[in-house]
Amino acid sequence: MHSAIKRSDVAIPFQKYAPACNSKRICAACPCDARIVRAIREWSALMHLTRLERLLAEAGIMALCGCILAISGLFVAPDMPLGARLAYWIGGFLAAWALVQLLSFVGTAVAKMIGLAPQWGYAITIPLATIGITWGVLYWSGGNEVAMGDGFGHVWIRASIIGLGFFAFFYVLYARAETVPEVEGPVEAGSQDTPTPVIAETELHARLPTGFPAILALSVEDHYTRVHAFDRSEMVLMPLSEAVTLMPEGEGRQVHRSWWAAREAVMSHKREGRDIRLILKNELEVPVSRAQVKPLRDDGWLSPAPLQKS
Repeated sequence: MHSAIKRSDVAIPFQKYAPACNSKRICAACPCDARIVRAIREWSALMHLTRLERLLAEAGIMALCGCILAISGLFVAPDMPLGARLAYWIGGFLAAWALVQLLSFVGTAVAKMIGLAPQWGYAITIPLATIGITWGVLYWSGGNEVAMGDGFGHVWIRASIIGLGFFAFFYVLYARAETVPEVEGPVEAGSQDTPTPVIAETELHARLPTGFPAILALSVEDHYTRVHAFDRSEMVLMPLSEAVTLMPEGEGRQVHRSWWAAREAVMSHKREGRDIRLILKNELEVPVSRAQVKPLRDDGWLSPAPLQKS
């Protein structure tokens, strides 16, 4: 996702880079905008979440919501001790979140089969998950008679509304995190920010929006593959192994179990202790598995030595 950015819109964390220029819009071709363009891209890279970070963040948010409800004492017996309320709400929210995560594989697969966007899979996931959640809550509170009783429908509707609320909340969070400001104009040849074409057209482009630029890297994200270009990225619903087969043979390598990188996209590399990361031309850092270090060095990807150290 992109949003055009005006010079007047530049704020923290970019305002310290704001140049003294009369242009109203930030333009990559303008030399005085080089630092602010670089700052925008660095910030975008920081906002990008890995699969593990997404899972940890979602679990943390669910636990926090459960903690707030437990402390407030809402929707539970007034004489329930605080420890029991914390266990009830935090455990319940995390169990519900885990169930939704599992069923999301079913929902997105169904959406893909009928030709819909993956997000529509949650129209199947949420109702199915809330059925299980409602049964569990009612059984815990009153046994099988309550779980199968007349009150099930009312509780299920409320649980579905809460589930939809959480889905909307996370959707907005992810949409905001993935928004990349757009700069105007072509980049001057030879500048540090030049989007050098790498793999301009592949079989994978058939799965991407029309006009998607050259592919620099692929990464795993949940049950999607994120396709990285110089200044944008898109997610496609397929495993990384399948996406790699759609790339030209010999143009890149799977350097990590979660990453594939184009050879011509690699600008340098850096070492962090025993770990090595490739630095791509869009300043994206790609981890290298230890098993791939020697093959990459033998093939010239890492020679002669790390250009950056930390």
